Amino acid sequence: MNLLVREVRAAMAETASVRVGHCCPDAPNVDVHVDGEIAFEDVPFETISEYAELPAESHEIAVTPHGDDEAVLDLTVELEADRAYSALATGMLAEVECTVLSDAPGDVEADQTHVRFVHASPDAPAVDVRVANGGPTLCENIEFRGASEYVPVDAGSYDLEVVPHGSDDVALSLPDTELDGGAAVSAIAVGQAGDDSLGAVFADDTQ
Repeated sequence: MNLLVREVRAAMAETASVRVGHCCPDAPNVDVHVDGEIAFEDVPFETISEYAELPAESHEIAVTPHGDDEAVLDLTVELEADRAYSALATGMLAEVECTVLSDAPGDVEADQTHVRFVHASPDAPAVDVRVANGGPTLCENIEFRGASEYVPVDAGSYDLEVVPHGSDDVALSLPDTELDGGAAVSAIAVGQAGDDSLGAVFADDTQ
């Protein structure tokens, strides 16, 4: 049963929204299987998919290298009706895990953005995220595979900095980050601090 058929069936029942993310730095492109069928194909590193609608029930998830049948990750997830989820492959390939997040930004005012920070860099310490040049700290002590709550901020352009928790040493600069009014977004730290590949992927969480 392909994903289109699943979505048609899901439309007739209680559903949940699910997207996947490839945050494993040393893994090849992957296929994501749901209940034995490919649902997301040839997903490259640093990619967050669009949401797909699935029945609100238990599902078997398996991740394989693209075109391969041998799973590098498999798990069972229980999806609740009218909820949205992000399922992120995190860590190095030898120790890859699935980090499942509930995407619930709430109602967003037209002049605000709700922003969440997700730590998916396997060799980076716990981090704080702040506005540069003496601006406020938006979240603190986010550990690997952790995520902050959604933080409401005024819509606009921000120079953001990611620093090790309690430090002033900037690990990642995100200049001119546009946060649109009425939107929700996840900023996901990916790559590795040790080889200067640390970066961020922004995913639209607007419901």
